[in-house]
Amino acid sequence: MAIQTLTKTEKKALWYVLFTYYNAEKRVKEHINNLAKNEYRGQIIKAEVPVQKITVSRGGKIKQVEEKIFPGYVFVKAVMTPEVMAALKRINGVAHFVGGGNEPVPITPAEVKRARIQDNLSEEFKDGDTVMIADGPFENFVGKVVKINGRNISVSLNMFGRDIEVIFSEEQLEKLQECG
Repeated sequence: MAIQTLTKTEKKALWYVLFTYYNAEKRVKEHINNLAKNEYRGQIIKAEVPVQKITVSRGGKIKQVEEKIFPGYVFVKAVMTPEVMAALKRINGVAHFVGGGNEPVPITPAEVKRARIQDNLSEEFKDGDTVMIADGPFENFVGKVVKINGRNISVSLNMFGRDIEVIFSEEQLEKLQECG
């Protein structure tokens, strides 16, 4: 079993925001995620349309539905090269990038969190996944996810011949992909 880390290119990916035409968010997101799996693999990481669950009453029945938090916007995690920028602008339904001038401006990690974008391990990682510690005193240690509790992830690390469980924030971890 071989372990492959994220490439340097994928680590440089940042979040950008696209303004879309009315009700085109889902179609644009699907098109971007398709590009991420094919022609722009490793350059476009993923696209998100942040939603929240709300309870509504329709026809006397109460049910939960998803509501867009930012109607008209699609969030894209990518390494913004001129080719990627051109490909995203060509998508039917995309009006323009949010930001100043002709160049897209990445949003900050705090803005990503406020937008409730699932750029975290609770979406990407599951119990048993292999991770590398990217920051802190255990930097470059490799371990296994044993529990996810909100934004805190418990990781089992082998130290001094024994397994110990250490809690990390999601920002301190990188997912390692198993190949084979």
